[in-house]
Amino acid sequence: MSDQVDVVNSYTTFRTQFSATLLQAEAALYSEIFDVEIDFVWSSSEIAMGNAAFLKLKYFLEETLHQSIFTHKAAPVTLSELDNNIVIFSHVPTSDIIAMTLHSKLNAITRGYIEVISVKLTSKFENPSMSFTYSDDIYPALPSLEEWVGQKKYYYTSPWWGRSSPETIDYDVDENTDLTQPPEYDNVLDEIEQVVLGELKLKEAGGEVIEINDWKPEIVKD
Repeated sequence: MSDQVDVVNSYTTFRTQFSATLLQAEAALYSEIFDVEIDFVWSSSEIAMGNAAFLKLKYFLEETLHQSIFTHKAAPVTLSELDNNIVIFSHVPTSDIIAMTLHSKLNAITRGYIEVISVKLTSKFENPSMSFTYSDDIYPALPSLEEWVGQKKYYYTSPWWGRSSPETIDYDVDENTDLTQPPEYDNVLDEIEQVVLGELKLKEAGGEVIEINDWKPEIVKD
Protein backbone atom coordinates (compact mmCIF):
# COMPACT_ATOMS: atom_id res chain seq x y z
CA MET A 1 0.00 0.00 0.00
CA SER A 2 1.55 3.27 -1.13
CA ASP A 3 1.66 6.37 1.02
CA GLN A 4 -0.92 8.98 0.10
CA VAL A 5 0.40 12.49 -0.57
CA ASP A 6 -1.97 15.43 -0.20
CA VAL A 7 -1.52 18.03 -2.93
CA VAL A 8 -2.97 21.53 -2.55
CA ASN A 9 -4.34 22.71 -5.88
CA SER A 10 -6.28 25.77 -4.73
CA TYR A 11 -4.64 28.54 -2.78
CA THR A 12 -4.28 32.30 -2.42
CA THR A 13 -1.17 34.23 -3.46
CA PHE A 14 -0.10 37.41 -1.69
CA ARG A 15 2.62 39.55 -3.29
CA THR A 16 4.59 42.27 -1.57
CA GLN A 17 8.15 43.51 -1.13
CA PHE A 18 10.52 44.76 1.53
CA SER A 19 14.00 46.22 1.59
CA ALA A 20 16.80 45.05 3.84
CA THR A 21 20.51 45.46 4.43
CA LEU A 22 22.38 42.15 4.40
CA LEU A 23 25.58 41.31 6.23
CA GLN A 24 27.26 38.52 4.29
CA ALA A 25 30.14 36.21 5.24
CA GLU A 26 32.66 39.03 4.99
CA ALA A 27 32.28 42.27 6.95
CA ALA A 28 30.40 44.04 4.18
CA LEU A 29 26.84 45.37 3.98
CA TYR A 30 24.64 45.03 0.89
CA SER A 31 21.34 46.80 0.22
CA GLU A 32 18.65 44.59 -1.22
CA ILE A 33 15.00 44.73 -2.21
CA PHE A 34 13.06 41.48 -2.17
CA ASP A 35 9.87 40.67 -4.02
CA VAL A 36 7.93 38.10 -2.01
CA GLU A 37 5.11 35.79 -3.04
CA ILE A 38 3.29 33.89 -0.33
CA ASP A 39 1.03 31.01 -1.37
CA PHE A 40 -1.35 30.07 1.43
CA VAL A 41 -4.69 28.43 2.19
CA TRP A 42 -7.38 29.65 4.56
CA SER A 43 -7.40 26.68 6.90
CA SER A 44 -10.01 27.74 9.47
CA SER A 45 -13.74 28.43 9.38
CA GLU A 46 -13.20 31.29 11.87
CA ILE A 47 -13.28 34.16 9.38
CA ALA A 48 -12.19 36.88 11.81
CA MET A 49 -9.19 34.87 13.02
CA GLY A 50 -8.24 34.11 9.41
CA ASN A 51 -8.39 37.80 8.54
CA ALA A 52 -6.31 38.63 11.61
CA ALA A 53 -3.75 35.98 10.64
CA PHE A 54 -3.40 37.46 7.16
CA LEU A 55 -3.00 41.01 8.49
CA LYS A 56 -0.33 39.81 10.91
CA LEU A 57 1.53 38.07 8.08
CA LYS A 58 1.29 41.20 5.98
CA TYR A 59 2.49 43.44 8.82
CA PHE A 60 5.48 41.23 9.57
CA LEU A 61 6.67 41.32 5.96
CA GLU A 62 5.96 44.98 5.17
CA GLU A 63 6.68 46.62 8.52
CA THR A 64 8.80 44.40 10.76
CA LEU A 65 11.20 43.24 8.03
CA HIS A 66 11.21 46.45 5.99
CA GLN A 67 14.46 48.40 6.50
CA SER A 68 15.78 45.65 8.76
CA ILE A 69 19.34 44.45 8.88
CA PHE A 70 19.76 40.76 8.08
CA THR A 71 22.75 39.23 9.81
CA HIS A 72 23.81 35.83 11.16
CA LYS A 73 25.18 34.38 14.34
CA ALA A 74 28.73 34.00 13.04
CA ALA A 75 28.87 37.53 11.61
CA PRO A 76 32.24 39.26 12.08
CA VAL A 77 30.63 42.48 13.39
CA THR A 78 27.91 43.26 15.91
CA LEU A 79 25.01 45.61 15.23
CA SER A 80 23.55 46.09 18.69
CA GLU A 81 24.02 49.87 18.64
CA LEU A 82 21.74 50.39 15.62
CA ASP A 83 18.10 51.41 15.86
CA ASN A 84 17.13 49.25 12.87
CA ASN A 85 15.30 46.04 13.50
CA ILE A 86 17.88 43.24 13.53
CA VAL A 87 17.12 39.81 12.08
CA ILE A 88 19.60 37.12 13.14
CA PHE A 89 19.58 34.07 10.87
CA SER A 90 21.10 30.70 11.60
CA HIS A 91 23.37 31.01 8.55
CA VAL A 92 24.51 33.73 6.15
CA PRO A 93 21.25 35.30 4.88
CA THR A 94 21.13 33.94 1.34
CA SER A 95 17.79 33.66 -0.47
CA ASP A 96 17.28 29.99 0.46
CA ILE A 97 17.94 30.61 4.16
CA ILE A 98 15.69 33.68 4.23
CA ALA A 99 12.84 31.86 2.44
CA MET A 100 13.10 28.81 4.71
CA THR A 101 13.14 30.96 7.84
CA LEU A 102 10.17 33.02 6.67
CA HIS A 103 8.21 29.86 5.87
CA SER A 104 8.63 28.77 9.48
CA LYS A 105 8.03 32.20 11.01
CA LEU A 106 4.91 33.03 8.99
CA ASN A 107 3.31 29.70 9.84
CA ALA A 108 4.04 30.38 13.50
CA ILE A 109 2.49 33.85 13.27
CA THR A 110 -0.68 32.67 11.54
CA ARG A 111 -1.11 29.84 14.07
CA GLY A 112 -3.02 27.44 11.86
CA TYR A 113 -5.71 29.89 10.77
CA ILE A 114 -3.69 30.29 7.58
CA GLU A 115 -1.32 27.65 6.28
CA VAL A 116 1.62 29.06 4.37
CA ILE A 117 2.35 26.64 1.53
CA SER A 118 5.33 28.34 -0.05
CA VAL A 119 7.51 31.43 0.20
CA LYS A 120 9.01 32.69 -3.07
CA LEU A 121 11.81 35.22 -2.73
CA THR A 122 13.22 37.24 -5.62
CA SER A 123 16.15 39.62 -5.32
CA LYS A 124 15.67 42.86 -7.27
CA PHE A 125 19.41 43.50 -7.56
CA GLU A 126 20.66 39.99 -8.24
CA ASN A 127 22.24 39.45 -11.65
CA PRO A 128 21.18 37.17 -13.19
CA SER A 129 17.73 37.56 -11.65
CA MET A 130 16.76 34.36 -9.84
CA SER A 131 14.03 33.33 -7.43
CA PHE A 132 14.05 30.79 -4.63
CA THR A 133 10.88 29.05 -3.43
CA TYR A 134 10.60 27.12 -0.16
CA SER A 135 7.57 24.87 0.30
CA ASP A 136 8.64 22.05 2.65
CA ASP A 137 7.31 21.60 6.16
CA ILE A 138 10.72 20.62 7.54
CA TYR A 139 13.60 23.04 8.00
CA PRO A 140 16.97 21.27 7.78
CA ALA A 141 19.01 24.48 8.02
CA LEU A 142 17.27 25.74 11.16
CA PRO A 143 18.91 24.51 14.37
CA SER A 144 17.14 23.22 17.44
CA LEU A 145 16.56 25.60 20.33
CA GLU A 146 19.45 24.20 22.38
CA GLU A 147 21.83 24.41 19.43
CA TRP A 148 20.67 27.95 18.70
CA VAL A 149 20.84 29.55 22.16
CA GLY A 150 23.59 27.30 23.51
CA GLN A 151 21.64 26.43 26.65
CA LYS A 152 19.33 23.60 27.69
CA LYS A 153 16.93 26.06 29.32
CA TYR A 154 15.57 29.22 27.76
CA TYR A 155 12.74 31.74 28.05
CA TYR A 156 10.73 29.98 25.34
CA THR A 157 10.35 26.52 23.85
CA SER A 158 11.39 27.47 20.30
CA PRO A 159 13.70 29.92 18.49
CA TRP A 160 12.29 33.19 17.18
CA TRP A 161 11.36 31.69 13.81
CA GLY A 162 9.03 29.25 15.60
CA ARG A 163 7.22 31.79 17.76
CA SER A 164 4.11 33.85 16.94
CA SER A 165 5.65 37.09 18.17
CA PRO A 166 7.24 39.81 15.97
CA GLU A 167 10.67 38.99 17.43
CA THR A 168 13.49 38.38 14.97
CA ILE A 169 16.26 37.65 17.46
CA ASP A 170 16.90 35.53 20.51
CA TYR A 171 18.55 36.70 23.69
CA ASP A 172 21.79 35.85 25.46
CA VAL A 173 21.30 33.69 28.55
CA ASP A 174 23.53 31.90 31.02
CA GLU A 175 23.16 29.96 34.26
CA ASN A 176 22.47 33.20 36.16
CA THR A 177 19.65 34.41 33.88
CA ASP A 178 16.18 34.66 35.44
CA LEU A 179 14.21 32.73 32.83
CA THR A 180 10.90 33.62 34.46
CA GLN A 181 11.30 37.22 33.24
CA PRO A 182 11.64 37.20 29.43
CA PRO A 183 12.62 40.48 27.72
CA GLU A 184 9.73 42.79 26.94
CA TYR A 185 8.84 43.67 23.37
CA ASP A 186 6.02 45.48 21.60
CA ASN A 187 3.73 42.69 20.46
CA VAL A 188 1.89 44.60 17.75
CA LEU A 189 0.73 41.31 16.22
CA ASP A 190 -1.44 40.60 19.26
CA GLU A 191 -2.86 44.11 18.98
CA ILE A 192 -3.73 43.56 15.32
CA GLU A 193 -5.66 40.45 16.27
CA GLN A 194 -7.46 42.28 19.10
CA VAL A 195 -8.50 45.09 16.74
CA VAL A 196 -9.91 42.64 14.18
CA LEU A 197 -11.83 40.79 16.90
CA GLY A 198 -13.17 44.06 18.33
CA GLU A 199 -11.31 43.61 21.61
CA LEU A 200 -9.19 46.73 21.15
CA LYS A 201 -10.32 50.13 19.92
CA LEU A 202 -7.91 52.31 18.02
CA LYS A 203 -9.66 55.51 19.11
CA GLU A 204 -12.13 56.34 21.83
CA ALA A 205 -15.62 57.31 20.73
CA GLY A 206 -16.33 61.03 20.51
CA GLY A 207 -14.33 64.01 19.36
CA GLU A 208 -11.14 65.53 20.61
CA VAL A 209 -10.31 69.20 20.85
CA ILE A 210 -6.87 69.96 19.47
CA GLU A 211 -5.23 73.26 20.32
CA ILE A 212 -2.73 74.65 17.83
CA ASN A 213 -0.38 77.15 19.44
CA ASP A 214 0.22 80.55 17.83
CA TRP A 215 -2.39 80.01 15.12
CA LYS A 216 -5.22 82.48 14.59
CA PRO A 217 -8.00 82.21 11.98
CA GLU A 218 -8.03 84.90 9.31
CA ILE A 219 -10.84 86.10 7.07
CA VAL A 220 -9.84 85.80 3.43
CA LYS A 221 -11.44 88.45 1.20
CA ASP A 222 -11.87 88.10 -2.56
